[in-house]
Amino acid sequence: MAYDEPQYDRRERPPRRFEDRYARFRDIAATLIAFCGGLVVMFLFFAAIGAVNLGDAIGFTVGAIVLTAVWLLGAWQRARSGASFVTRPDRERRGF
Repeated sequence: MAYDEPQYDRRERPPRRFEDRYARFRDIAATLIAFCGGLVVMFLFFAAIGAVNLGDAIGFTVGAIVLTAVWLLGAWQRARSGASFVTRPDRERRGF
């Protein structure tokens, strides 16, 4: 930072823009929804190979059902809002 730039106290700065907070919230929500989906897939994998008995592990089974509901709700919200593309459109412009 140059010496001629004004020094701002953190409390004197303008508040964060709503768009920035909304974008950060969407990123966090997408991460949590993906994490829920990953845990469900991992639970189903262990159930498929027989490492988890669904009747004996009723708590984990209920937890997996709840995580599945969260994941499906997130997928439904994503489809309803029209956010079907995961990659950003500027990736094509940069040649990746």
